[in-house]
Amino acid sequence: MDLLLILTYTAICFGIFKFFKIPLNKWTVPTAVLGGIVLIGSLLLLMNYNHPYSERAQMVTVTLPIIPEVEGVVVEVTPHANQKLKKGDFLFRIDPTAYEAKVEALKGEVETAQQNVEMLKARLASENADIAQAKAVRDLALKDANRYQNGSKDKMKSPFTDQEVVRAQQNYLAAQAQWRSVLSKRDETAAQLNAMINGENAAVYRIKSKLKEAEYFLARTVVYAPSDGYATQLLLKPGMFVRPLPLRPVMVFVPEQKNSVYAVFRQNSALRLTAGDEAEVVFNGLPGSVVKGKVKQILPVVASSSYQAQGHLQGLSLDPKLDGIYAEIELNNMADMKNLPAGTMGQVAIYSDYFKHVSIIRKILLRMTSWMHYLYIDH
Repeated sequence: MDLLLILTYTAICFGIFKFFKIPLNKWTVPTAVLGGIVLIGSLLLLMNYNHPYSERAQMVTVTLPIIPEVEGVVVEVTPHANQKLKKGDFLFRIDPTAYEAKVEALKGEVETAQQNVEMLKARLASENADIAQAKAVRDLALKDANRYQNGSKDKMKSPFTDQEVVRAQQNYLAAQAQWRSVLSKRDETAAQLNAMINGENAAVYRIKSKLKEAEYFLARTVVYAPSDGYATQLLLKPGMFVRPLPLRPVMVFVPEQKNSVYAVFRQNSALRLTAGDEAEVVFNGLPGSVVKGKVKQILPVVASSSYQAQGHLQGLSLDPKLDGIYAEIELNNMADMKNLPAGTMGQVAIYSDYFKHVSIIRKILLRMTSWMHYLYIDH
């Protein structure tokens, strides 16, 4: 662009000198040169500050790491790598044998627990009958003990010996203890039956909860697409052993999304980066094309300013050129980019409301950059 401006200015000066027949001397030539330096320099400085440009731009794509929730040997993997998938489509399957066995075992335990509840009900009814019988025996023993006790008050006329009186009292105490023992067993059985959670016996509820967890993990032996998108770089193969480790995803899934372009600008342009401004993007993969858009947002923090507590001292980042301000550019026409892979690099220009007439220079420069993408040599 600098060369274009210089050549244009040179052509204008040449025309003026010829048309007006201005002589070439030590006054006119330096005046024309200095005038060009001041004019072109002013235009470039105004353009650079008021209409920022960045050659560090990229179409950002968010990916989802696929991490299994259960461990096991992979027995099947989708053959549709890099092909569009719908939410819920099959991705891969883990051998479910161990998880199916766990579910079946817990189903048996649930059935046993439910039978135990019925047995407790039957035992409670039996123990209630035993309580009634023990109470009757106790009451009869009490009457006998009272009769023997009352009959022995008159030692001269008593028909009972002291031994018989003591035996009657002992029989009553034994009947009383038996009644209390049966009553205690009945209370224990009733407590087991009355231990309820959400209207269900606690023992049954606990095993059903374990069964629900086992069924959940069994269902997770088959992994499905979390959303519309595609699985890429499908390196997972049948026979591999996988585990639910957060740092070891087994597959990368790219969800369907509206791609945005992020560009990093010099910190000098902070006051000229505003959400809503017009923007244009050129991609290395689309030579000769300019995609229009607008600034969606300016990130409120510089990426390299993030610090975390660590075991060593940390210094400050002092390179404003590298640690720039990030802007998200929303593109208007995504159809132009349908043949571009995600992550394509590009260049961005933002046109502010200041010195709008100077923005034409930036637009020309950006289009020249786009045409330059045709020119490269690999050898």
